[in-house]
Amino acid sequence: MTGVRQVENRWGVIFWKLIADFADQGLSRFDTARAIGYRPDSFCALLGRHPEHDPFEDSVIALAYLKDTGETMRQALERMAEEGQSWGYAARQIGYADSTGLKRAAEARGIQVELKSTIGRPRTHVKRRSEDRLNVTTSWPTWEKVYEMTSPPLSQQRKKKKHGSV
Repeated sequence: MTGVRQVENRWGVIFWKLIADFADQGLSRFDTARAIGYRPDSFCALLGRHPEHDPFEDSVIALAYLKDTGETMRQALERMAEEGQSWGYAARQIGYADSTGLKRAAEARGIQVELKSTIGRPRTHVKRRSEDRLNVTTSWPTWEKVYEMTSPPLSQQRKKKKHGSV
């Protein structure tokens, strides 16, 4: 039995009507997938195979980008992949807050592109020369000086030990 049939048997409603009801209630694709027991990526792939039944609104961000540039999100991501850009760069250009949101939107539309990831990249810190660093400890006393300032001289300590007045 397919997943669609299992959902229909469990809910007692035609699958696509159930999905439309969830969309009418304001649930997202991801929330709907979780509610019916689908993995979000599988559910989005199913919607991609049946766009005539997809009741969810298109992303406002993707539509705004299309109106501003005349380039669809798929075209933009494919172009940026060819340019060697990162997910973070693409997210900022298209209008998403971060790369995670863009990755989800691309996955929901069935867009599969390979963009660079900035996670785990090597650090590119410039090594400082030692003369550039401020030596903070130049005026701090050594431990010997600290001990001299806080305790009586060693000769006085020895006298006290001999007389037993420690």
